[in-house]
This record gives sequence, C-alpha cells and structure tokens, in this order.
Amino acid sequence: MAFNPLDNATLFIPLEPNTSEKLDIKTPMIEGLIMRLLYTRSVLQGHEIATIVALPFFGILEPIIEELKEQKMIEVVKGERSSITYSYGITEFGRQRAVQYFEQTTYIGPAPISLESYRHAIKEQSIHRISINAEKLEEVFEGLIFDGDILQQVGPAVNSGRSIFLYGPPGNGKTSICERIVASLGGAIFIPYAIEAQGQIIKLYDEYNHQALNASEDIRLQAKYDPRYKLIRRPMIIVGGELTLETLDLIWNPDSRYYEAPLQLKSNGGAFMIDDFGRQRIEPKVLLNRWIVPLEKRIDYLTTHTGTKIDVPFDELIVFSTNLNPNDLVDEAFLRRIRYKIGIHNPSPENFIKIWELVSIAKKVPFDHSVPQYFIQKHMTAKNRPLRGCIPRDIIDYIIDVCRFKQVDPTMSAELLDEAAEAYFVTFKSNDYVMP
Repeated sequence: MAFNPLDNATLFIPLEPNTSEKLDIKTPMIEGLIMRLLYTRSVLQGHEIATIVALPFFGILEPIIEELKEQKMIEVVKGERSSITYSYGITEFGRQRAVQYFEQTTYIGPAPISLESYRHAIKEQSIHRISINAEKLEEVFEGLIFDGDILQQVGPAVNSGRSIFLYGPPGNGKTSICERIVASLGGAIFIPYAIEAQGQIIKLYDEYNHQALNASEDIRLQAKYDPRYKLIRRPMIIVGGELTLETLDLIWNPDSRYYEAPLQLKSNGGAFMIDDFGRQRIEPKVLLNRWIVPLEKRIDYLTTHTGTKIDVPFDELIVFSTNLNPNDLVDEAFLRRIRYKIGIHNPSPENFIKIWELVSIAKKVPFDHSVPQYFIQKHMTAKNRPLRGCIPRDIIDYIIDVCRFKQVDPTMSAELLDEAAEAYFVTFKSNDYVMP
C-alpha cells in the first residue's frame, strides 16, 4: 500500500529555533554537549558541530562557542572567512572541564528537546485526532481473511484510541491485525532523538523500533524543521513473555549515565502490543494495574533512579493479545477496564481455502481449489485438527523449500502435501525419551 503523508491527522512540523530565546533547553546542557563532543573528536569545524548537535550555528551555537572561547575551554585551531568554517579544538583546561561534564552524562548526539516541547509534539500528532471509517479500514485490511464482522469491532476500537484485547487460538493473525490497525492510523510523526527532563537525558529514538522516512516519502522533510526531531512511521512495538515491570520504567545506564526510554514511551503516536499476554513473569492483574492510570489519564509516570517522578504523555493504543482463555487470566472487573474485547477464531473451511489462494498468488505458486480441499480432508478433518490461518503459509513455504532443493519450479502434488504435513504436524512420543 502506497504511503500518503497527508493521511496524518495534522501535518505537524517542529519549528527550528533560530535564537537562544526560542530554544527550549538551557545553555549549560548545550555547553556540556559541545565539550564532550570536542573531547572525543579533538577538532571540528563550526558547521560539523552544528550538524552533530542538530542546532543552528548562527543564533544558537556561535554565542555559546564564543563564551567557551572566552573561558579558555576551546580555541580556534584554524580560521578562514566565516566562524562557521573555523576549526575548533579543546584546550587542556577544557579537557578538565569536559571530564566533569562526562561525570554527569556521556551522551553525545543531537541536542535533546524539553519535556514540555515533547508533550506539545505528541498532542499535535495525537492518535485521538484521527478518525477512521469502514471504507478506510477495508482498504487497510485488504488481503487479510477473517470470519465474522471483525472490522465492525476493530473500527470503533481504533477510534477510541485506548485498549484492545485480542484473544483466540494461535496462528490466526492477531499480530497482523495489530499491524493493520497501526497502518489505519496513517501517516508519520516527528519524534525527538532525546528528551531533557529535570536535567536528565532520555534517549527516545532508536533504529530498531522506529522506521525513519526520507524526503521522497514525506513532503515535510523538504521544508525547514527542527533537526533534533526524526520523522518516523507511526510506531508499532511488540513485546512478549520477556516483559517485566522494570522494563516499563526509565532504563538507567550507569556507564553512559543517561536513560533509555521504556517501550511504551517509544510507542507514543502508535500502538504497543503485549503479545502472549498471560505468559509474562508477572501476574496479569499486576500488569493490568500498571496501565490503569495511563489508560484513564493519558499520562504515564516514570521514575528516575533517584526516585523522582516524571509525567510523560501516554498517547497510544494498548493491544493485549493472548491465546489463553481470558477467564483464566483476569476476573470480570479487570476485563471491564479493557474497552474492547475481540475474538480472533479459527477460519472456516471456506476462508481457509481463500487464505490458501491468497498465499499461493503472493508466492507465485500454482493454485487449484482441489489442493487445499485435499489437505483439509486428509490432514485436518480426518485427524481432528483445528484449522489455523497460518497453516497455508507454512505448508506452501515448506513445499517451496523442497522444490528449491530439488531445483524444480514450485508445484503442488498430493505427495508434496503429505510430506509437508508429516513434517509440520510432528507428534513427539513420550516413550522415545525414556532412559534405557
């Protein structure tokens, strides 16, 4: 599906500060950043410093650099024409001062934005500003086959911008649904590389969880904007059984001496999916309790390693996904707190065949209705196995692998289907593992 930047609720563009009066962080924060940078790089030109710290040289950095020169902490190593092309180096006295700055934090990179600026950016790009209709949802969910009126349930859930509970047997597309939900929100959002809160730096942007866009994908990147921000697709972050309460708070690195943002903070403007809900090392009730305040107030409270509380925006869809019986996880009172409960059940034989056809087309494998019908009759119905939405993809992938190994074009035959089923539906016999 083609990306349309105009799908955004609003074309928010963070304005670049061009004077110190318009800057949202204090001068000492920038001084420390410059000193740590020059300590590690020895000599840099003015425009190189501006690029790395992502702030304008003229109007912002130049007066700060002049002050550092006055204090004999940096010096001009080489100067021609304009100060932006001067080469700046750190003095011996500056090295001593830089060590003190390193004791506070080792962070080097784009200057952070203030927490207040971050709150404003998230508010301007809030998922609550977005409203989707049936036509848009059908377009986004094209290619996914589900039984019943799934879309009629998903639509209001997405528009609520709150919490969704997806339940049902494994392998029927709960993760795919979450991916399409994020796609239905549309567009992209600006997020900062880092946030400054109460003098502490919180690193937010990371390449693993955030998908950055380039100028050809969004017209806003062709305009002038604050380079301390990165334009990303609305995030979708999935976490499973490894989730703990500790990972939902600020992550302090004692070596680097700055914080890594927790996953729900990185999910702002998109969705945060807790997959395999109920298989975490913490009780489901405890995990749900963690979300009561954020879901109701749209504010999350994070704690620094010194015990200070920081309130940050909570603007995302929380999606709980489980293949366990919901009644075994939480009681009715807790289920009421989760706004929308949507069952994702096994496909009917008709839809199983439709899924097989779509996968065949996508993977360029010959399709005939008799193929999935044979598979259902011999390997599913006769064996009393439940149909799963993932099975057509898995079986076809197996057959493609076999054909590639045999160096023949992908094809379908009863022999290959039987072979794939035998490999896929393995039964482990207990007697095979009895010590002699």
